[in-house]
This record gives sequence, C-alpha cells and structure tokens, in this order.
Amino acid sequence: MSSDRLLRTGFVVLGVAGGLMLVQLGRAVENAAPGRPGPAGLSQLAGGYAPLVADWLWLRANLAWERRDAPETRRLIRRTVATDPQSAYFWLNGARMLAYDLPAWRRDTEPDAPAALQQRWRLTGADEAIAFLERGLAWHADSAALYLELANISLYVAEDRHRAADYYRQAAGRPDAPPYAARLAESLRTGAH
Repeated sequence: MSSDRLLRTGFVVLGVAGGLMLVQLGRAVENAAPGRPGPAGLSQLAGGYAPLVADWLWLRANLAWERRDAPETRRLIRRTVATDPQSAYFWLNGARMLAYDLPAWRRDTEPDAPAALQQRWRLTGADEAIAFLERGLAWHADSAALYLELANISLYVAEDRHRAADYYRQAAGRPDAPPYAARLAESLRTGAH
C-alpha cells in the first residue's frame, strides 16, 4: 500500500472514530440526568467539544421540531444552550420555537378550543420564551439581539406594549443596537406605535 493511500485511510479512520465519539458524547450530554450535571456542568461534560455537541443536540432539536414533538423540542433546546450557552443563535431560535411554534402546534391539534384558551396557550409560550431569553442574558448581556427578541415576543405574542418598550430601550443601550430600537421604544412609550 502506498504511503498516500495509507495516509488517506488513516484520516478516514480518524474521522469516523471522531464522529462516533462526538455522537456518544452528545448522547451522554442529552441523556444526563436532570440536575446531574447541572446546566453549567453539561458544558464541562462536553469539554472542548461543547460547540460540536451543541450543534448535534440542535440538529436533534430540529428533528423533534419537525415531528412537532413539543416536550422533546423543549428538552433539547434546553440541553443545547446548557452545553454551549455562548452561542446566541441557540438562544434566539430556541425562544422563537417556544414563543411561536409550540403554541401554534397546540392550536392546530385543538382548533375548536375556545379563543380564551388559545390566547392562554399563546401567552404561556410567550412567558416561557421570555424567561428562557432572560436566562440567556447571563451570557449575552451586551447583545442587542436578545433584547430585540425579548421586545418582539413581548409586543407581537404577549401584546404587552410596556414590556416591549422597556426591552427595546434596553436593546438601544447596547453597543450593537440598530438605530430603530430607540425609535420603537419611544414610539411604544408614547403610544404612537
């Protein structure tokens, strides 16, 4: 066997072994007993592979999302951010699933539910997403994106103009804030929006 072929074979074997190891590590993190290790511990369990394990968990969350499996989607979103809390992407998109998709699935399965009950599902989803994003602020306190998402969910899902104005104001105070954040905060505060 030539040295080039041997080298290529070695790389393939290492790649397959590494992939299998990441899958096993991802499963260990995914199936870790609640509270053992704690949320900070999931990142430590994954070690230097935390971003890769979080990506794997996020893919699994998306598969659960495609199946409209709300409990599994919720569980995997939480495992993903516990494994890699530094990724704002997981926080933002996880919150969107919690606020918009999970309540919509519930409405789809029970279309004849009274409007008041459907509104309660929507508000419960908004509250869950807002609490989730507020936990994310521990890692992303200077990120306008998380505050903007908090504001959008408050305004468009929870229909709480005052809370939305406060989040837009907080977003406007961040270094990466878009110019419209301050305008929206003021507009909602004065009732012009």
